[in-house]
Parts: sequence; structure tokens; C-alpha cells
Amino acid sequence: RLVIPTLLSNTSAAIEDCRVYRRVLRVISQLWCNPYYRCQMKIDLAVLIEHFILKVLCLGPQVNPTKHQSEIESDTPKSPEGMPSLFHQQLDVLEEMKIWFSSNPNEALDLYINYDNQGDMLPTRFSKLMNKICEALSTLAEQCGAIISENGRFASINGGNGSPRRHVVLPGESEMSKAHAREAAQLMREKAFHSITAIVKSMMDCATMSRKQDEEKLYAEDKSSIFDKDIISSGMSPQMSSAPSFGDENIVDYWKTSIEKRKAPLQPICLTYSQEAETPVSFNIKHSMSEDSSKQVQMQHKQESFDIAFELIATKGLKKGIDYLIACHLLTPSPRHISSFLRIHQTSIDPVLLGEYIGEGGIDGTDKDFWNLIRFNFARATSFVGMNIEQALRHFLANCGFRLPGEAQKIDRIISTFSQCYWEDNAGDLHKCPFKDQDTVFLVSFAIIMLNTDLHKSHASKGKAPKRMTKNEFITNLRGVYNGVDKFRDYIYAVYDSIELAPIAVSISIQNKKGSHEHGPPSLPYKDQRDLAISIQSWVKSVKPAQELLRTVDVRHDDCATVDGQLDDEMTLQDYTSQMFSANWHHIHGAINATIDNAHLDLAGLDCCIDVLEYSLCTASYLGMTVERSAFSKLLSRVNRFNDLTVKKERVKGDKSSSKRSTSGGSLNFEDVDQVRSLTKKLHGSLAIDGTKIEMMKQVAKRIRNGDILLNDPSRTFVREGDLTKRHQLAGRSSTYRFFLFSDVLVYAHKSPNQGDYKVHEELPLHLMKIEDGGISLSTKQNSFHIHHPNKSFLVVASSRIEKQQWIDDINNSIGQEVKRKAKIEKSRIEAARGAAI
Repeated sequence: RLVIPTLLSNTSAAIEDCRVYRRVLRVISQLWCNPYYRCQMKIDLAVLIEHFILKVLCLGPQVNPTKHQSEIESDTPKSPEGMPSLFHQQLDVLEEMKIWFSSNPNEALDLYINYDNQGDMLPTRFSKLMNKICEALSTLAEQCGAIISENGRFASINGGNGSPRRHVVLPGESEMSKAHAREAAQLMREKAFHSITAIVKSMMDCATMSRKQDEEKLYAEDKSSIFDKDIISSGMSPQMSSAPSFGDENIVDYWKTSIEKRKAPLQPICLTYSQEAETPVSFNIKHSMSEDSSKQVQMQHKQESFDIAFELIATKGLKKGIDYLIACHLLTPSPRHISSFLRIHQTSIDPVLLGEYIGEGGIDGTDKDFWNLIRFNFARATSFVGMNIEQALRHFLANCGFRLPGEAQKIDRIISTFSQCYWEDNAGDLHKCPFKDQDTVFLVSFAIIMLNTDLHKSHASKGKAPKRMTKNEFITNLRGVYNGVDKFRDYIYAVYDSIELAPIAVSISIQNKKGSHEHGPPSLPYKDQRDLAISIQSWVKSVKPAQELLRTVDVRHDDCATVDGQLDDEMTLQDYTSQMFSANWHHIHGAINATIDNAHLDLAGLDCCIDVLEYSLCTASYLGMTVERSAFSKLLSRVNRFNDLTVKKERVKGDKSSSKRSTSGGSLNFEDVDQVRSLTKKLHGSLAIDGTKIEMMKQVAKRIRNGDILLNDPSRTFVREGDLTKRHQLAGRSSTYRFFLFSDVLVYAHKSPNQGDYKVHEELPLHLMKIEDGGISLSTKQNSFHIHHPNKSFLVVASSRIEKQQWIDDINNSIGQEVKRKAKIEKSRIEAARGAAI
């Protein structure tokens, strides 16, 4: 309980120094990977994962374009506006995610079971953590791919002249800095795909284990009816028939019958589910629906109870909703548990209703003690240490999720509880709390609320403005209740000035919370560094609410469930795996699809996502998920066409419907997992680039100024180089240039007399080029040929007829290959678009 707040308090240091963040991340990993800590710290771990992992991943690729990658290793780089770069923090998160999900195939499923299932008493931002991690990793990979492609093939060596698609150069940005940004994005994208691969592989391993368990179970058990015939014949859904009974049945039944719209969708959904239960799934494995239906009914009923409770809170009041949860045994009638519920779900409760509820006083002595404890536990979750009374009261009224009620007695009770907590935190600190007892704190707090109302009340009429309370009047009012006020006159003056400058903003109503999101952190992608600064500031400000939440739940023991502990329950391993894959496959599919779209610019990215594609397709096949399997099969077909590999379409024996499904959408039907693995192995081999060609490209790039940009495209190869004389049509003079022919572009340059390298004069993409023989010419001795291009057309002269013919043949061959490559890429995109439309 001391480690977690310490980690949260080091958020600013972790942002500024990647070494601090790396150590914080290691502590979180130890807590998560240790079964003992994980079982006792469910909500604590959710706070840490959301705060230190998701927030970093959701910032987008923090690729710094102002420093070389080697400088990043020795120093934390700064952006032009002075913001710290979080590049290394993101790399550390990606590496840690890979370790998490690679060590044990059940880690990802454990994270899903504990935080992605509905009905748990967790704040909204801490639910569905596995979904959010998959989405963040996939989005990060896509964004890195966009940076790579943007700064890729069409990055100009000579600053943009002659490039067919000129990149907009930002202030302080150069072509070399874009090349370094591309390198950083490639590294980050590679690590992101490694993390996604570990997650998908863990799902595939769980699907494999579940398949083996189901086969063993079906072999050992006698074949029996899946559903109870009595239930089906009665027309009642299994969920309604097996719903658990509760202690206070009158309350539960009353509210269930009073909210009819909750019951309407139950019957058709359950009937559809039971009707489909008789159909066989892939690999002839049947679910034992009688075993998992009970658990699903309980989870569904639990979520329905929470939905009904929040509807009761909105329509009938907070007390009715809490009474309903207590009757359903989802909430214990203890002040501590009730206050924890209020703190955890304060964003889903109207602040006005919450203020009215915590201001209740009770009837007799026991009832009053009960409400006092609810109030105290609610307020005690907030720390007021190091704050003066105005700062503490402002934080309490503005950031604790409730609005101060209008009834004087309720205000009195709430402020009295605040005074008790503030006195406990600051008693003895004469600089922050120069009061003699708790009663004085209460009186001053009440006076501050009256001052806030007086100074900032609206004009009642269009006449002259009402008279405002002055400093001396404020002191005089306090002197009437506390004679020692003159001893800390400066303290009271500072309180008055602060209230006069900015009123205490009360919590807005829940109806206006949706509109307030527009003032929150900006969405991705960030337009400038100011947006990033706003998001980082919001991250730092979230530390205190997270600490307050942990103080609220620090005595609760919500045990963290594990896959091993759930196998003996009604839900099977295959059920959990199917739910998890169904909830996350579209994020993974989007990342792979975006990578294939830009594969012609980045073969390394295509190589990274092949393993993810293989594991996803195998997982969908193991689980019998035909829609997901078809979607990933189409992606594998696109990769196959991209590499000109041929794969036989073989039908699995015993599957009569495979031929029908294979024709739908025109995609390959990979039901044989071994066939998928064989294909992906071939794809990995085909994407391997010849090391000799890479080394040759590097040697050529060294002799060209800014030639590193030529290495952006890994598929680009060097063909030939030589001197040719270029005839200027307008000036009538000739100049000798060094021509460099690559597989996709023709570059000519002149040698710099000072630096000794070649400075590029023009870059001409080959797919728009046409070569024409110069014909018979006495002046050029038949050694000339024309280069026609939309950017520039000119005549060049070679030193001999043999050299001329060699240049023409090499350029024409390169043009033909480049045009075919472009056509193949465009065809693949059109087919993918048609498949998506279908």
C-alpha cells in the first residue's frame, strides 16, 4: 500500500527521465507477474496499467525529428518547444508487453478475465484493459507505418526539387531529420508488432489447449442433450430459468418488473443462442452449453443488475439504487463498501444526487453513525496534506464528484466532515493550518463558502451591481466567531484574494459531462507540440485522483481470477479465448491491413506482421470463427499476391461446406493450419533481402549527399552508374553529370569540388519515364538518346554506342519491372477495397 502511491507520485520524474520510468515499469511487472501480489491487488494493478502503460501508448509515436538516434541513447531529447521526448518510454513499454505475454500464454487471458468482463465494480476507465492495450498497440503500429511511408520513397534527396510528391517540411525539419524519424518509427513499429505477436500467440496457445481439453472431454463423456428439454419446452430462456435467487426477493422482483425494457431483449437473444447450440463448429468440436450457460447467466444477470441500479439512481435517487444493489448482494451494507462504490462510480452518478446522498443525516443514533461513516470514508479518500484551507476546500468541492446541496443542514454535515479530515492531515502545520482546533476549521470553511457565494453571485436585476464583501468585512465576520483571527490576518487575506480571483467551481451535472470532453486532452494525431503538452499535463494531473481512488479501495480484497482457477468453473478455456479474440481481432486486422497497404514502401513492416497474421488465422481456425478466419485469409491472400507466391487451394477432408465458403469473397480458404504455417514460412524467406544488394546500396549512398534517404525503401536496388553528357535545349550547351540508375528512380548529380561527394541535381521516378533512341546525328555520332519525363525531358550522350545501348536496355528493363510492381500493388488495393465493400 506504500509502493503504489510512491510510483504514482513519480509520474513527472518518469516523464522527464526514461530511467525512472524504466524502473517504475519493472516494479509494475513484478507486481503483475507475481501470483500473490496479483491476487491481492486487482484494482491497484488496474490503476498502474492504465496510468503508466496505456497513457504512454495512447500518446502516439513520440518520434523526435530533431536529433539523431545515437544522441537519444545518451540523452533525453527535447522537441523544439522543450517538451521531453517519450520515445524511450514507449520502447520500454513495448518491450515489457512482449515479456509479459511471452512468458506465460495465460497472462493475456488473465488480464482479459479480470478487467474486460462486464459487471465488475471498477471505474469505466479501468475496464476492458486488454481491449485497450490491443487497440493502443495496433494504432501505434499503424501510426508508425504512416510515418514510415510518408518519409519513405518520395523523400527528396535535394530538399524537394523534382520529387513527384513533395513532403511538407515543418519548421526546423530537414530531409535527414525525416530519415532519422523514419528509422525511429521502424524500430517502434517492429516492437509494437512483437508485442501484438505475443498477445495473439498466447490466444492461439489457449485455443490449442482448449481444443485438446474439449476433445478429451467429449471422448470421456457420453453424448447427452445439450439443453434441458423441460426448459426449452416451457418456452422459458435458460437465463431466466436458472437466475440465482437473492435474499431480498421483494425488492429485486419489484424493480425488475417496473423496468420492462430490460426484460424485452432477453427472450429472443436466449432463444437464438439455444437454437444455434445444436450446430457443429469447426473441427467437429461441440460446446457443452449446459456447463457454460450458468456462468454466462450469472455474468449477464450481474451486468443487468448494475444497469438497473444506475437507471434507478438516475430516475428514483441514489438511495434506491444502492438499496437495490444491496438486495442483489452486489454491495454490502457497510459504510466503507458504499463509500467505495460512490468513489469508484462517481463519474456515472449525477453530482447533485451524490451531494444530496452524502449530506443525509439519519434518524436515530445508529442511523446517524451509519451516515457519518459513509461521509467520512468518502471524504477520507482525499488527501489534504500540504494545502491551505482554501486550496483544500476548493479541491474537495470541485474534484470529488459531488455538488454541494442547497439545504443548510446537509452543507453543515459535509463541511463538518471536511473539517475533520483537513484537521487530521494538517494539524500542527502552522503555515498551512494556523488554527487551534477542528471547530475553527469548520467555521473558516463555512465562511469561505459564504464569501465565494457573495463575491461571485449573479446580478439579480439590471440595476446597479450588489455590494460585495470586502477584506475587512470578511475579517470582521470571522472575528465574531474566533477572536484569534488577527494573528493570521495575512493568511485570511490570501484566502480572500484567491476566492476573488477565481471562484470555487462546483462539479457540473452529469448531463453536461458529455459536452465537457471537448475541453479535455486533444485526440490523435496531434497537430502540434501544444496538443502533446496538454495531454502530458492531463496525465500528471490524474495522479491525485488515482491516489484517492486507491485510498478508497485499499481495504477491499477483490481477488484476481486466473485461467487455471476458472477451468473447473462453468466457463471453459475455449469460451474465454473466443470472447477475447472476438473482442480484439478487428484491431489486429486493421494494423495488418494498413501494413500491407504500404508494403511496397516497407518490406520490413510486412515481415513483422506475417507472424501476427499466422497466429490470428490459426486462432480463428481453432475456435471455429468463420468470419474472422475469412477476414485474415483475405489478408494472407494479399500478401501472397504481393510476393508472387502460388498456394494450392486444398479442401479439408470431411468439410463439405469448404468449397462454398472458398468461393465467397474470392479469398483463400486456409482451414489446414499446417498449410498456413508453411505459407508464412515461405513468405518470410521471400521477403529476405539480399545482403550483397543492401551493401552495394550503402556504398553508393555514401557517395551521394543526403544519400541515406535512398535507403528508406528496402526494396530499392542499385542497377548501374556512369557519366553522361546532358544537352541543354534552351542554352544550347552541354554538361556532364553522374547518372545513378536504381530500380525505381534515375538520379543525376554533379561532383562537389569542395566536399568530394555528388550533389543531386534531379530525381526522376521510372514509372513515368520513357526512353527514345536519338537516331542518326553527326554531332553526337549516334550515341545519344532522349529521356522523356513529366518533370524534365532532355537529350543525353554516351561515350560509345555500346554504352548507350546498355543504358537504354537497363533503363527500359527497370521501367518495365517498376510498372509491373506498381500495377500489382494497385490491383491488390482494388481487390482489398472490393472485398471490404462486400
